[in-house]
Amino acid sequence: MLPPFAETREQALEHLAEFGFARVPNALAADELSEASCRLKAQAAAEARLGLATFDGWSEEMIREFAPDRLRELPRGSNQRVWNLVNKGEIFRRLVLKEQTLGLIKSILSDPDRGDDVLLSSFTANIANHGGAPMQLHSDQGYMPDATPYPVTANIMWMLVDFREENGATRVVPGSHRKVAPRPWKDKPETVAVTGPAGTAFIFDGRLWHGTGENRTHESRLGILSYYCRPFIRQQENFTMSLAPQVVESCSKELLSLLGFQVWGTLGMAEGKPNRHGILGGAPMVRRPTEFVTELD
Repeated sequence: MLPPFAETREQALEHLAEFGFARVPNALAADELSEASCRLKAQAAAEARLGLATFDGWSEEMIREFAPDRLRELPRGSNQRVWNLVNKGEIFRRLVLKEQTLGLIKSILSDPDRGDDVLLSSFTANIANHGGAPMQLHSDQGYMPDATPYPVTANIMWMLVDFREENGATRVVPGSHRKVAPRPWKDKPETVAVTGPAGTAFIFDGRLWHGTGENRTHESRLGILSYYCRPFIRQQENFTMSLAPQVVESCSKELLSLLGFQVWGTLGMAEGKPNRHGILGGAPMVRRPTEFVTELD
């Protein structure tokens, strides 16, 4: 059920078409892997220490409904999310522009009549800690009509540690991206854990049914999710509002375009037009500087 690692672009595209996902080995160089892991750990620890962290996992209601026999055992809110990584380290801003993986995303989401423009919808981390519950199966474009026959989103899970079944590797339903209106919470299909060594990029179609696995170890499973969408879809993260001014100033034109600062067709204009450089200025009228969470130690 789990396809082999894709050693070429062609293999990756074949696996994406057939299974709905592909695993690209060594997508992160050793120095990138080390830098991203260190930066994420420091950021997550600082946000937790300062009371800014987001935790999710089992709620009391979920335990009582789905696992009443484990009421005393399962921890509440054991998984930590770190949001808007674009704000939180230069290494993260480099990852979303990596040519190999961004090229595959554009192949999934491109429209031959309108080019290969895509947007970064959000860029987050999911740290699955001990006892983390398996997430309910879902697709990343669940807001679209069920019968939508093409992907409008695609995702990359960057494995910062070895992903194993026992430490909560993402579980998927292979081929579910090709089904019309699948309902996995009703028919409970077979799932498979997407495993791989640290540095692997797990790329998947937005229609693929998937969910975080259960971490039965005492190690944290660190993963980064760069979530992309077609350029006419509203982004999950409002980057024009949430990016710190100094981050915007440091971004290349290519990255600003990916973040939604570029007018696409007639979408995203200000006062009916882009500015003279073709890149919007960052909507300063809606900025709330005190709400930014940037790099913390």
